[in-house]
Amino acid sequence: MSGPSRGVPFHRLHTVVTYAISALGLFALTRGQKVGVGGTLVLFVGFVASAFGGSSRPRAAPDLARRTTIWNGIMLTAVAMQVARFFLLGESILALAFELAGGLQIAKLFNRHTARDHQQIQALAFLHLIGASVLTTGLDYAFIFFGFVILTPWMLALTQMRAEIERHYGGAPLAEVTTEPESIEDQRTRAEAIARVLRSRRIAGPGFLLGTAALAIPLFLVTAGFFLLFPRVGMGFLSFGGEAAQQVAGFGSNVELGDFGVIRDDPTVVLRITPSDLPADPPAEQTFRLRGTSFDDYRDARWSRTEGPRRRMRGEYGGWIPLRPRALSSDVDVEYEVVLDPLGERVVFLPPGTIGLRSPPRVEAGLDRQRHFFLREGREIRYGDPDGLSLRYTAYVDESASELDDPLPDEQWARYLQLPDGQERIAAFAEELAGDGSNRERAERMERWLRDSGEIEYSLELPDTRGADPLEVFLFEAKRGHCEYFSTALAVMLRTQGIPARNVTGFVGGVYNEYGRYYAIKQGDAHSWVEAWLDDRWVTLDPTPSARGEILAETGLLAEIRAAIDAMRMRWSRDVVGYDLRDQVDGLRQFFRFLRSLRDSDGASAEPGSRRSTPSSSGGAPTWLIVVVIVVVLLVVVVWWRRRRGRRSKDRRVRRPPPSPSAREATRLYQRLEKQLAGIGFPRAPSDTPKEHAEALRQHELAGQEVIEAVTDAYLAARYGGGSMDAAARRSLERRLAEISAPGRR
Repeated sequence: MSGPSRGVPFHRLHTVVTYAISALGLFALTRGQKVGVGGTLVLFVGFVASAFGGSSRPRAAPDLARRTTIWNGIMLTAVAMQVARFFLLGESILALAFELAGGLQIAKLFNRHTARDHQQIQALAFLHLIGASVLTTGLDYAFIFFGFVILTPWMLALTQMRAEIERHYGGAPLAEVTTEPESIEDQRTRAEAIARVLRSRRIAGPGFLLGTAALAIPLFLVTAGFFLLFPRVGMGFLSFGGEAAQQVAGFGSNVELGDFGVIRDDPTVVLRITPSDLPADPPAEQTFRLRGTSFDDYRDARWSRTEGPRRRMRGEYGGWIPLRPRALSSDVDVEYEVVLDPLGERVVFLPPGTIGLRSPPRVEAGLDRQRHFFLREGREIRYGDPDGLSLRYTAYVDESASELDDPLPDEQWARYLQLPDGQERIAAFAEELAGDGSNRERAERMERWLRDSGEIEYSLELPDTRGADPLEVFLFEAKRGHCEYFSTALAVMLRTQGIPARNVTGFVGGVYNEYGRYYAIKQGDAHSWVEAWLDDRWVTLDPTPSARGEILAETGLLAEIRAAIDAMRMRWSRDVVGYDLRDQVDGLRQFFRFLRSLRDSDGASAEPGSRRSTPSSSGGAPTWLIVVVIVVVLLVVVVWWRRRRGRRSKDRRVRRPPPSPSAREATRLYQRLEKQLAGIGFPRAPSDTPKEHAEALRQHELAGQEVIEAVTDAYLAARYGGGSMDAAARRSLERRLAEISAPGRR
């Protein structure tokens, strides 16, 4: 045991590490989205209370028995409550189990009196981490995992040291209950002795913590090696990731007026898009219009969708899925790489003019499985096979085909002209605005009036309808509203003029993320516009004023931090959560390409179809290889520093002179004594000194006790005290060893 005398007391250091690892475990448990807000609050209050109401002081068995009885009663009550909530309230058994697991940890934090208690706390924290690894795939799990990598060696080492201290000073476990007064007093005496040692400041210092933390480096390297060599080939039967999808208004079975205004100020990133023609110095903002779903039925201030049949979209060779008849790759002007976070509705968002898409197949049981895409009426595309991970796909765009030329059958014509009763005032106003001319000219006049006249302003304040028609309040009284008010007004006015129209929802926006080199689309970018049937095709009309784009403008340090975190989340989701067999092959290919580049100055560029290829990633070493090299270098530096420090300490250490001949004779004599005592059933424990062993044998009333103590004193004097033992005295003690025998054999 070594360390500076002014260091931290051992028991305090052990407690801090114990609380740190238990806090990580509880945080991981609550990140699984199974423990509700109420359960999280209870766990937090219990965690803080245990720091003040709990104790790590060693206690005798009778003192522990009372506390154990109380806490057993508390935990049994908690189990009964969870069972009642399951049967009476029908709550999720998984959520109840997670809450109970957190409660067990709180109970142990209140009762951390022995090394065994600390071991159980660590085991519970590790189980919490396992639960989080099943239920969450977020970036915060990465920080939790790395925290465990650092804290686990500290926790193991400190807990083992405490166990050795308890074993040396305690003998039998303190938790053994006994009713003999002497034994109880002995236990309390031993507990006090252990407490004194635990208050020592010389057991563990900064050097010990640094050296122990270095053990995390090979642990991390081994884990990374297994991760890279044995990729995931499927999500597994314990994957609950699909339940963690974000809910975004406007993409379900219906949308009410006011929905988009609710999320307009939500900065959560849900979609990332990277165009193939991304310049070296991209603009800070670029407007992307990504179409999602459409609605044909309007009544009671709500849009809904006629649920028609869906058709599975058949992919061709290489995963290419055409969206237009006879669409060819030669027609493509630009490609858009899209990463879509899991949403409550599995809608695929595509830019105008998309003629085809391609999504990398999923890997199941080592085989490629093409993802299923479905086309529904209203030109809505959805995907199947949800796995809780982000959906990655490439949209191939022909910029000359921005208008949808899919047909409008005669039997569907009335559906896109449907209107609720009582639209006479809006119809008259629309006819006045539209004037004469073709349907396209009339539609564009209505669009321009809503968007550019300044008569109606874009606002996040909801109009007060007070039971009136929301559209009439929007157009003639309040004259302000969100995008869905503008789109609904235009769609209804078009229908009053006999022009088929539908309400469309999607995203419009894009802020460049320099850390990840993509454009981020936020929840607040959700938007609503109109598609009208003009000139035998669906034409996009957006009547919302340009002031909409100024509402969510976000700059400053907070925006930079969010951008950096989102880029980290992207890399985590792509390179860790989504790592599979295909990524392993890509990584090896990049690695060999890097080796070739060392001997070929020209190098080799990344393959155009590679999943990992980006405009800035051609050539060079893959990111994971660079990280591994850095970690190996750090490991070598730490090992070199520790060995150098050890050599210096060894040089400064005072060398003990070799034992004298007299000391060697005394050592052999004492070894004969130990062998004889072991033969009659009284061996010396490694934790007992020779003097302590001789004194402990007195209570057994062995024959030859005087000889035992004489040999022990002679050995200690000659071995450590600088004394001498002549040959005559040694032979005399050797002869007297025969006097030693067990009780009852005299």
